[in-house]
This record gives sequence, C-alpha cells and structure tokens, in this order.
Amino acid sequence: MFEILKSCQNCKSFILKPKKEIKLDLEKIGGKAEKFAFEILASTGSMLSLKKDYKVNIYKSGKIVIISKDLKRVQELALELESVLYEKNIIR
Repeated sequence: MFEILKSCQNCKSFILKPKKEIKLDLEKIGGKAEKFAFEILASTGSMLSLKKDYKVNIYKSGKIVIISKDLKRVQELALELESVLYEKNIIR
C-alpha cells in the first residue's frame, strides 16, 4: 500500500508514500500504535512521531518518514504500519 522512496543519497531515511491520496486521523493512530509496541515521542496535530527500533514520523497527508538506512527493516516497518493505518476510522 506504500511506495518506498529513498529521500536522498546522503540522508539516512526512507519516505513511505501512500499509493492513493489519504488523510489520517493521527489521534486514533497514536492509540492504536501503542498496541503494536510503538512508543509515542510527539504529536503536533499535523505530525505524529513514533519509535520502534527507528524513529517514524507520520503526517496527516499519509506520508511517513522512517529514519533508517536499513531497507529490509523499513520494509518490515511498512508492513506493520499498514496494520495500524489501514483500518476503519483511521483514514478520512
């Protein structure tokens, strides 16, 4: 459900871009993410910052940034995040 993009050659992050345009309910995501062992670092209303091995920033637009150079782990986190995000009442 995500397209995985490398942000730049020198950066140590990957961007997950939804394949279709969405709007996320970050408050509901925060509650559900804790059940999947994600730690909430910050919530601003337009961005939710989580941590599970690596820092993950989720934006209302559906874009997700994972701070990691490990593509295999990013792919694993992308699958876990799909379980959190793609549920009724999470996407508007």
